[in-house]
Amino acid sequence: MDAMSKTIRIGTRGSELALKQAELAIQALRKHTPDLEVETVIIRTDGDNRTDIPLCRVNKAEGTQDKGVFVAAIEQALAAGEIDCAVHSLKDMPGSMDADFELAAILPREEIWDALILKKGADMEHLVLGTSSVRREQMVKTYWSGCARTVNIRGNVSTRLQKLIDSDEMSGIVLARAGLNRLGYTGDSLTVNGTQLSIVDMGKDSFMPALCQGAIALEIRKNDSATRAIVAPVNDRESSLCVRAERAFLAALQADCSVPVAGYATLNGDFMMFRAIYFTPDGMPIRITHRGPADNPEKVGQDAHARLALSLN
Repeated sequence: MDAMSKTIRIGTRGSELALKQAELAIQALRKHTPDLEVETVIIRTDGDNRTDIPLCRVNKAEGTQDKGVFVAAIEQALAAGEIDCAVHSLKDMPGSMDADFELAAILPREEIWDALILKKGADMEHLVLGTSSVRREQMVKTYWSGCARTVNIRGNVSTRLQKLIDSDEMSGIVLARAGLNRLGYTGDSLTVNGTQLSIVDMGKDSFMPALCQGAIALEIRKNDSATRAIVAPVNDRESSLCVRAERAFLAALQADCSVPVAGYATLNGDFMMFRAIYFTPDGMPIRITHRGPADNPEKVGQDAHARLALSLN
């Protein structure tokens, strides 16, 4: 990118939600650089192409075990110089990233918790919930003490909503409140093709979200100072500090989307509180709470992982 031209190529997935997130990124960038010219480049990822298998199996099937299923193809375009900046849902990214890249900015974080989308008259004591997340699968078992079960469901938000309406088996699905809000579903109900569905927000402690859920990340090449000068000013300090702790925990855990782990960090003045839940291979939940200095979020995440490691030994 030529710094004098103030033109930037943004890479994103092509789903409705991904495009909305890219739009939010562009709005933030133009707020700081009003005359910025932006080209949006839509990239299909393994996660978009392989909808025939559960999400947790896509990396293995495509041979990209060390990459997020919605990340690898976009990073390839970034490395090749086909785009200058990638916009990601940060929860889709692995905790460690290639040395050639950096997260230049984190946008102000949306609500972090999950939400249930339920059909009218759903039996809350015997729910059948659609999800493609191993974390949500384990959280459902724990939250309802085995009285609810999950079925695999893939697709973007609108596809999942329609699958719920068409299904004779599912009584609901689990989605991130952040995505719903960004798509305009901000209330306690929504209507799809004439069918009304209710939305029930889940407590972030009793039904923990994915680490980094609700955060939008702007990734650039580490040696691209011109793009960094445009992107870095939109970074939100509080959101960035919290996700840095969460990503440090993920990196220490060496977790990908096949590992059932959840958690989040919050700031309280000069201190950070980190909470997480990890499910052992036999499904036993281990909860971790750790408090540390907000100015060293990586250490907070690493120390929280050390606590988990002690609990596992």
